[in-house]
Amino acid sequence: MKSPIPLVPTLAPVLLAAVVASTAGAARPPAPAPAPAAAPGAYAPTDAERARWTMSDMRSLATALEAYATDHHAYPAASTIDALVAHVQPSYMRKAHATDAWGRAYVYLPGTDGASYRLVSAGADGKTDPKSWEAAGMLESFDDDAVLESGSIIRPWPFR
Repeated sequence: MKSPIPLVPTLAPVLLAAVVASTAGAARPPAPAPAPAAAPGAYAPTDAERARWTMSDMRSLATALEAYATDHHAYPAASTIDALVAHVQPSYMRKAHATDAWGRAYVYLPGTDGASYRLVSAGADGKTDPKSWEAAGMLESFDDDAVLESGSIIRPWPFR
């Protein structure tokens, strides 16, 4: 029995070849201009919003670090947050943020055995307090350091 609809050969290879040929050697469009500085009265996120964004980014980094450790049998032995980003981006994260929502670099401390790590945000005040990092529990101020240790946030900010 004949098909009532005639079969048409696919045009995808022909169209793809035409697009490739038409863009060969073409210059990339210019990069967009940077965004202008915020005008007076423009939206400014609260510390609570910045804390939520920061903890979300820290969890995303933790997921990428777990995937890295699964493949390499150890967490990255990076000495800076920029070195850590180089380990996980783009293989484990499309875009890894090296700074918290206040614009300050995270602190990344790998364990000496490769089996643990600590990721810290200095919070709203931008001042780290390493002596406080051992005390787990809910933080009282957005100025306190949030700490993620080997995949778990042990010092989170409260959601308000």
